[in-house]
Amino acid sequence: MNNIIVALIISFTKLLSLLPRSFFFVSNSKVWNTLSTPLKKRRKIIEANINYCFDDKPEEWRQALINKTWDETLLGLYDNNLAWNAGRRINNIKCEIKNEALLREAQHKGEGVLMLFRHNVFLEISARLISENFDIYGMERPNNSQVMQKVIKSGRLKAMKGLASNKNVNETVEWLKKGRTVLYGPDQDYRNKRSVVSTFFGKDCLTTTVPYTLKKLTNCKLFYLDFYREGNGYKFSIEDIGHLADSPRSFADEINKKIENDVLANPEQYFWHHRRFKSQNPAIYD
Repeated sequence: MNNIIVALIISFTKLLSLLPRSFFFVSNSKVWNTLSTPLKKRRKIIEANINYCFDDKPEEWRQALINKTWDETLLGLYDNNLAWNAGRRINNIKCEIKNEALLREAQHKGEGVLMLFRHNVFLEISARLISENFDIYGMERPNNSQVMQKVIKSGRLKAMKGLASNKNVNETVEWLKKGRTVLYGPDQDYRNKRSVVSTFFGKDCLTTTVPYTLKKLTNCKLFYLDFYREGNGYKFSIEDIGHLADSPRSFADEINKKIENDVLANPEQYFWHHRRFKSQNPAIYD
């Protein structure tokens, strides 16, 4: 039965990808009203995170950012769905990569690369685009629903070479030792023992130290990948951040600062949809 449901969901996403992209630029359209219904809880999380992180900003400013984030979420639904279903059409999307020589050189030398990123509304399309240019593996937090996890995994493996659960660190260690490049997003509350309390926009939050541990275990390169939508295309930037891994504490503090700075450049594209502060201040989501 689960396989039938998976097939139906995938068929629906394929049909959705055939709609004109222009449908997803209008936030009050019938398409958005229909698709946003099951996302109402996410809207509340977005509001909670933005109001909490920017409590020093005027209410009008915060509300404007919430609305812009919601609009970007609509377009993200289309582009991320396209990432899972597009064939050659993916090559029509403009993609610019700054400092790509860093990654090409590391891969040419057979060096393992742990490439960190900040979660973004356009994560799936960005992962697909970067995987079209490089051999990329990924660490993920599996969806709680087995059905949805099968759908998500099917979509992500359109271009990525492999996926490992964030609980299966051993597989990632083996990948890095074999010289593979692995994507990992450290800006979530994973609620595990390999975390420390740091700050994000001045608020206490639990931050993973897994990247620090992986670098020490494998002597891999530690890169940072930033990406954002600009018009109808996407821009990427790759940076060597190995110097941030001096200790678990300093890594957590420094990676959060870096992500903060990048978020401020395009705050409406950040993935405010996660309960980033669920361990330290869960009350804001009530």
